[in-house]
Amino acid sequence: MTVTARAGTMIRLYSAALSVVAAALVACRAAPPTRAELLEKLHQCRDELSKGRSTGSFVSPCTKLDLSPLNGISRSELVATLGQPTFCMGMTEGGFPRGPDCPPQFDPKWSFYQGGTAGPELACATDEQQHCELVRWLHAE
Repeated sequence: MTVTARAGTMIRLYSAALSVVAAALVACRAAPPTRAELLEKLHQCRDELSKGRSTGSFVSPCTKLDLSPLNGISRSELVATLGQPTFCMGMTEGGFPRGPDCPPQFDPKWSFYQGGTAGPELACATDEQQHCELVRWLHAE
């Protein structure tokens, strides 16, 4: 067997081994949560924060969740699940909500931290139909 043939065989063996490992990793990975499961988890995290069980600074473990399944959700459904937004942000101004939701021209944000001066917030970028085009985590720097 020539050196070139041996190298080709080795490359095929490595490729096959990597394919097997990749397939095993995909098979072991859990399915992403459904929208309903994700909303329930976020609701539980907000409940924990509102009960104030932690002392000092606390960041919710929910901030590690992938929020992409919530893209396109109606803003009213998000408000119904998470409660009143913590802050309302517009193009040039912001403020606190004066009711159960922010005014339609403002994007709602919910805090997922306690203590300290800033922490991660769940933000909804609202479209003209009052759906969250993009739901994402904002982290203060």
